[in-house]
Amino acid sequence: MKKNISTAILLISLAISQSAFSQIYSFENGIVPEDWKADKGTLSISSEKYKSGTQSLQINWKQGDILTIPSPAGISEACKSKNGGMNVWIYNESPIKEKIVFSFRNEAEKEVCQLPFLLNFKGWRCIWAKFQGDMNMPSKSSIQSVEIQFPQHTQKGVTYIDLLEFTPKVSWQNMSDAQYKVNRTDYSLIPDFTGYRNAIPKVEKVITDKDDQITVITNRLTAWYLGSEQQSSEKWVKMRKENEKVFIQNGLKAAQKIKIQYNEDRTPKGEPLFPMGAPSTIDGIEAKKFRTINENILLPLALDYRKNKNAQSLKKALYIYDWFNDQGWADGSSMGTLCFEKLRSSGYFHSFFLLKDQLSPEQLERELQSLNWFTMFGICYQLPSHPGEVADNLRALAIPKLIYTLSQNKIQEREVALTAFKHYMDNALGIAPGFFGTFKADFSGYHHRGPYNSAYYPHALYAGALIAYLLHDTPYALSETTLHNLKQGLLTFRFFCAGLDVPAGTVGRFPKGQQILETLLPAFAYTALSFKEPDKELTAAFKRILESSDNKQAITEYISNVNSNLAYTSTVGEIELMAQLASTSITKEKPVTGTLFMPYSGLLVAKDSLFHFNIKGFSRYIWDFESSATENTKGRYLAYGQIEYFDLKNRHKSFNPQEPDFDWNYIPGATTKVLPDKILQDKGGSSSGHRNFSDETFLTGVYASDKNAMFSFRMHDITYDQSFRANKSVFVFEDFLFCLGSDIQTKDKRYPTVTTLFQSFSRNTGEERIPEGYILTDPSLMYAVKGGAVRTSCEGSHTRAYIEHGNAPEAAKYHYYILKNKNKVLARQLLSNESPIEVIAQDNDAHIVTHKTKEITCGALFNAQKTYDGQLVSQVNIPLSYILEKQKDNSFKLSVCEPDMRRISHAHMGLLTEEDVIQQEKPYDTRLTINGLYNVKSPQKPVEVSLDREKDKTYITISTIRGENYTLLLQQADN
Repeated sequence: MKKNISTAILLISLAISQSAFSQIYSFENGIVPEDWKADKGTLSISSEKYKSGTQSLQINWKQGDILTIPSPAGISEACKSKNGGMNVWIYNESPIKEKIVFSFRNEAEKEVCQLPFLLNFKGWRCIWAKFQGDMNMPSKSSIQSVEIQFPQHTQKGVTYIDLLEFTPKVSWQNMSDAQYKVNRTDYSLIPDFTGYRNAIPKVEKVITDKDDQITVITNRLTAWYLGSEQQSSEKWVKMRKENEKVFIQNGLKAAQKIKIQYNEDRTPKGEPLFPMGAPSTIDGIEAKKFRTINENILLPLALDYRKNKNAQSLKKALYIYDWFNDQGWADGSSMGTLCFEKLRSSGYFHSFFLLKDQLSPEQLERELQSLNWFTMFGICYQLPSHPGEVADNLRALAIPKLIYTLSQNKIQEREVALTAFKHYMDNALGIAPGFFGTFKADFSGYHHRGPYNSAYYPHALYAGALIAYLLHDTPYALSETTLHNLKQGLLTFRFFCAGLDVPAGTVGRFPKGQQILETLLPAFAYTALSFKEPDKELTAAFKRILESSDNKQAITEYISNVNSNLAYTSTVGEIELMAQLASTSITKEKPVTGTLFMPYSGLLVAKDSLFHFNIKGFSRYIWDFESSATENTKGRYLAYGQIEYFDLKNRHKSFNPQEPDFDWNYIPGATTKVLPDKILQDKGGSSSGHRNFSDETFLTGVYASDKNAMFSFRMHDITYDQSFRANKSVFVFEDFLFCLGSDIQTKDKRYPTVTTLFQSFSRNTGEERIPEGYILTDPSLMYAVKGGAVRTSCEGSHTRAYIEHGNAPEAAKYHYYILKNKNKVLARQLLSNESPIEVIAQDNDAHIVTHKTKEITCGALFNAQKTYDGQLVSQVNIPLSYILEKQKDNSFKLSVCEPDMRRISHAHMGLLTEEDVIQQEKPYDTRLTINGLYNVKSPQKPVEVSLDREKDKTYITISTIRGENYTLLLQQADN
């Protein structure tokens, strides 16, 4: 479904769909079409108002007037298309509470559909409306003429029309506004702006302002923008200030092109402005966008006035607000669509806060209404039945929503709005169900219905943390639960980062955008300072990141980058708060080590002081990859069992998409078919071409201890080749990773199937063939492969090493080790008959291995119908994975992961309905049968235990949910 196309594709396709301007009525020829007739009024070409070029059609209408347009250009093709309809810009001079009606008529002059359009505005408005989809025109109808019927009760008026087009491709992004309605019921990408606008500003219990605490919040926000001068000598504060000066200077330079011009009636005479949804060129003329001024001019003007008292900057900014309003930037105006406009308007939102005290009462009220509309503040009065929020709405609109609350004229209005906002933020930062964003139960962060750590989620974390700081220690402070979620979100983020880099399998469509953690340093500061005393864990983590010499350049670049594009964050106050937290006496944390499985990301993280590993899969609940027309076009295999490593000491890493020769067929750890580029980039298989799910629920990870963990999943491609399957497991031990694969199969005979060991861009690689298999090295690790057909391909310094499974394998396997310390003696031992590793099962039923020396058994049990008589865990009632560790007192620690979320899914994200997205996960009574008699306890939750002394069996039942890990402690029972 179209709603799921990525942002880049959306903007490109929108420009294309709106660019068929060969049939547009722009009136630039200066002639009223000769067959256009008004019953009572007059038609003329005017240079007073225009939305493109220099002219438009002026209609001086009278009561009950009708303008008839016979056989308009493009109408025939527009009728034939399901998405056909009308695009037009309309200027109204005098607001009235009446409508004009566009009436579309067939050859018999019978009306086949109509579109009422309310004239309760002054300025420009835009219509994007489909005949069939929005006006309910029966399919196969034809339109021969169009009537514009003017109000029946108002004596006369003046209306201008420009850029009228009847097109077969009205954008799917069109939305209702205060003037007209479209038939949109899916609000997943384009929210219900009109519904939120009409929300009643009411809350159940108003939180009253105590001791003028709203002023405290306002002052904090003001200091965040302007700085407090308390840290003015700090080097990073100085650096931010200097770069802010450049930002202001560049904005003032760009603003020189804007001339302050008003008509006699005080309407601005500025050139036409267009929303992001408009094409870049209209009728051969470059379309100037609101976004350009929002990003480059408005905020520099506001900062220049507040910091340098430049009255000319204030005057120009106030003119821009008037100009924007006249051009359609107004309450209730969709300008066609606000799908992405709301995300790129930070300059407007933030400049308003800085200048609101300088606006006239009329301007202030007007812009407050616009702010309510563009920020969708009404959602705060209509909280959903479930927690969570779309990351876009948090990162771009959380602060603007707060600005709206603080700008209310009356104290009672501020109290109601702030109460609603507090409740909204507490709900938005709650643990969301299903595929919904943003926080998940394991503190993955979702956007586009999946884990997204390169963008969106970190921005939402930032916005939530800043709100927490601004509201803390006031009656409107966010809840303790929300603070906990922010804290755990940040600590988890720093855990799965290697240095500053997020896992490659969670980068969405930005594979080169892994470095992100430095941008969250302010969020650590905001959240830490939101507690009564600076939080020790957050501060310690913050200091370790901040004080690392490896991060110095990235942090410096972050401080130096001042802009106001998507979400304005680059303020002096931001750096001051970082400096404040850095000055505390809390010591930095030690390097973070350990293991963690994140079921909502399909990700196992294992890290020690030298290496960081990320192991990634996809399933019925975790999509494979995201792309766009130009981004990540070859990323199909990112979640096909990728084993990503970072050599923290020597600064090597396994995933190097920045290298021109990086081969996307050979993702380390992944089992793939080696495809030509033209096929690897093919979008076939689903209507969206990306964000595809499997039909397999088995994607597990067990983190038994800091040094022992396992990852296992059943891979099935249901998008490109439904015969392509594999069972893949990785067992993490202290010195090495053991990789096991089975039942690798595909019916595709055209292309070879491989499992990649490594892909290196260093000459420091090696290969040795021994009777038991192969020993290979890349710059950081050693690979010991038992049996199989290992192949290497070298071109200059680029080396690919992989296990070849042949074309159309039926039940291929692999068995190899990744050694952290390049210990060839250990490698040979692992491949020999004296190996400490024993493979008990490697088939389509299970992967079970034992580390005999450490007395650890790891099992991935795919088949719940099978019995494993020789194992302590002999049977289960649902597929799961486990790690069994023998303790010194002959007891056992059994760690379990049962992965099924038990909620609906589909072949790809585009098929998920809004109801599907919020479906809750369901618990399951998981039963394990243990050979022997044991007393069993779990530190997490109650368990049911029954002993069958006759059969010498112990039956354990535990309620499992969300792919979480559970620990069972087994103590031998008395006979």
